[in-house]
Order: sequence, then C-alpha cells, then structure tokens
Amino acid sequence: MPENTWEIVTAAGALGTAAFGIVEGLKRLAWIGEAGFPTILRILGRIVDTLAVAYGPDVEALLRAQYRGEPKELARVIRQGARIGLTAENASQVAQALGLIDAPTLAEAAEALNAGGDLRPELRNVLGRFELAVDARIDAALTLAQNEYASAARLTASVISVGIALVVGWRMDPTGAQLPMAAVVGFLAVPLAPVAKDLVTALKSASQALKARQ
Repeated sequence: MPENTWEIVTAAGALGTAAFGIVEGLKRLAWIGEAGFPTILRILGRIVDTLAVAYGPDVEALLRAQYRGEPKELARVIRQGARIGLTAENASQVAQALGLIDAPTLAEAAEALNAGGDLRPELRNVLGRFELAVDARIDAALTLAQNEYASAARLTASVISVGIALVVGWRMDPTGAQLPMAAVVGFLAVPLAPVAKDLVTALKSASQALKARQ
C-alpha cells in the first residue's frame, strides 16, 4: 500500500469538507438555499391560507427567508401562523385538505376562538385534532424538503470539489497529465468527507498489519 494513500484520502476529505462549507456559504445568496422549499408549499396545501391571514400577503417571502436561515425555526413559524390564521372563512377548505376533521365544526370552533368566547368540549377537541394534523403536515413537509436540500447540496458540493481539484491539478502540471487523477479526487471528495478520518485510521492499521506479516 503506497505510503501516501492516507494523505490522499485526508486531502480528499478536507476538499469535500471545504466544498460543503462553500455550499453553506452560498445558501443565502444562490438558488441552493431554496432547494426543497417548493415541497413545503405543496405538502402544506391549504394551510398556507391560514399563514396568509396571520402574516400577510408576503407570507411566501417570509417562509423562504426563514427556510434559508433556520429551517428548524420555520416549523414554529408555520405552526403558530396556522393557529392564529384559522378563521371561519378558511376553516372548511383547510379541514377538507387535512381530512379526518369535520369542516363545519372546525369553522364554528375558529369563529368562537376568534370571538373570544368559551369553547365547549366538542370544539376544543376539533381544534386539538386540527393542531395535530397541522403538526404532522409540517413534519412531513420539512423532512421531505430537507432531504431534497441535502441531495442538492451534495451535488453542488461535488461540482465545486471537482472544479477545485481540476484547477489545482492544472496548476501543478499545465500539461494536463494530472487532470484525470484530480477529477477522481474531486469526485470522491464529497462522499469521503464524513468518513475520511475513520478511513485514514483503517488504512494505517491495514498498512501496519501488512508490514508486520512481511
């Protein structure tokens, strides 16, 4: 096993880590920051109507900004907006979209809640089911959106790492002889980044074991 194998793996892992850092830095500036966001709007569906009541007509811009900044905080913003923005006018459509919730009862509960009146047990129960259903939609939306973002981030980081590796390879050897190897290192950098340290340790252990048998 070549002595510099673990050095190559370490360098590739560092390149992958740096590429991920660049992607994270671009999150607020480039399209990558909104990767997965359309899925949130699709999964939420009519719940967005309640958010427009709570936060105003620019609610989508608010959600996009929150998604770019802190996706975990976005769950609280959506949950709070859905509760505040539920009205007798949008309750029926929201109930039908969520399912398993009686639309007239939810509309009555929303009207009573906004009027500040006492809620009888039936209305409190339907509001509880509404909140549970909204929470489930939020969890599903954010999980799917984050999966899509992670895939887009890995792809973008791979492109960046390959580009950096090719530039370095060309600077080291303008004849282009190093470019194929540089491309391989750049391609492997992103998947190696999370496991580079453990892999280097394993390679060193394997190398020492082989030397001991010689």
